Amino acid sequence: MDELHNEDLIVCEGRTLVYMPRVLVIDDAVYARDILKKILLSGGYEIAGEAGDGEAGVSEFSRTNPDIVIVDMVMPKLNGLETIRAIKRINPDAKILVISADGQAAHIEEAVKAGALSYINKPYQWSVVLNELAQLTHGP
Repeated sequence: MDELHNEDLIVCEGRTLVYMPRVLVIDDAVYARDILKKILLSGGYEIAGEAGDGEAGVSEFSRTNPDIVIVDMVMPKLNGLETIRAIKRINPDAKILVISADGQAAHIEEAVKAGALSYINKPYQWSVVLNELAQLTHGP
């Protein structure tokens, strides 16, 4: 994280600890999840969990209650749009970032209407992902 905010700090037994935002990664490609986990760890984020399809992702969301969810758009069982909608039914305040190779304007618009806060096209640069996560974590 580039800078600390008061909400990032936790005092426990007289010591100040830094809160690391927890992120759930939902993508059907194992290599994509592995790369995203490396990016997250390099930026000081905690991996709340991961899932290889939308259905498992919704279950993992319910189980882990992450701070941020990263969702791919093209996945089996539930696609990204269905996954976003299901997560938003569970928690309307869920912070969702879509990272997908499906960069069609209509699909991006649908994802945002369903509740995604941001959309990154694959391929991407690590810095772009970390900047978007920082925006979701701390706001503008």
